[in-house]
Amino acid sequence: MISRLREMQQQRGVGLIELMVAMLIGLFLILGAVTVFNQSRNTYRASEGVARLQETARLAMDVIESDIRMANYWGLNNRADYIVNRAGPSQPTPGEFTTAQQRTNLSLCGSAASNWVINLDEYLGGSNNSYGLQCAASNYQDDSDVVVIRRANEARPAVLDPNRVYLQTSRIQGTLFVPSNLPSCTSNLPTDQACIPAAYLPPASESRELEARAYYVSSQSTLRNDVPSLRRKRFASINAALPANAILDEEIVSGVEDLQVRLGIDTTGDSNIDQYVNPGGVPGNAAVVSVTVWLLVRAEDRDFGHRDETPYQYADIAAFTPNDNYRRILVSKTIHIRNSRI
Repeated sequence: MISRLREMQQQRGVGLIELMVAMLIGLFLILGAVTVFNQSRNTYRASEGVARLQETARLAMDVIESDIRMANYWGLNNRADYIVNRAGPSQPTPGEFTTAQQRTNLSLCGSAASNWVINLDEYLGGSNNSYGLQCAASNYQDDSDVVVIRRANEARPAVLDPNRVYLQTSRIQGTLFVPSNLPSCTSNLPTDQACIPAAYLPPASESRELEARAYYVSSQSTLRNDVPSLRRKRFASINAALPANAILDEEIVSGVEDLQVRLGIDTTGDSNIDQYVNPGGVPGNAAVVSVTVWLLVRAEDRDFGHRDETPYQYADIAAFTPNDNYRRILVSKTIHIRNSRI
């Protein structure tokens, strides 16, 4: 019993100094672990943000590229000057488009009687650093470009929409028409002789929707007013009573802050690029054979651990440095037009 008491008297606890040293060492270890965790998290968030920017840029570029590449595509016929019922801004609207409402809807994105939709000779155009369209934009982003594309749809319809403009083509000619303007058309089938222009036979020709589209950048997106977006005006219905139903405004993807375009033109007829011009600057004797597109893509949210001090200079815009907390990437691509020719 006495020996047991002696052993207990000889045992000592941890002193205050030892305890404080142990706590300090533990604190340093915890602080190091938290620092590593925060750095890893910030690196992950930065990598995820860049990946999302790249994904947005890829989606936006894929949509624009597929449209631009198909400009001047008219089905079985590859020449716009062989297509009947087309008209330019200075020409009267063809009699095929019978009602005043139809003629108005064809010109909604241009000036009065501009034939904006059926101006097939300008299969690729637009405006430089301005909106340039008469149909109202959804918060157009100042100083960005607009690119306009006209072509036939790549898919053949199973049924004709009475309110659409169609292009009927054979190997030697083409004609624009509206199914509702054909009184004997009741089936709305492209294989029905009564539903296509009289000069064509269904086995030797095909019907395709006429597409007129304009891409632009908006300072807002559908879900957030502080996030820019890439949008598209698209001709839809020639018989629409309201302009909003004739020209649709669609959001392609949010996060696109700027769109710039330069057109490569051929002035000699050899299908080679002779010079690059801005949208709206194509001479009357030239054909657009390629397009270079720049997209500036911005993150949706600020990253206060990052400051964008990159000097951006591309297309014809003056150099600028954002000096803000948004991450950005700039992507560009030169797109060859498959159906370009003079």
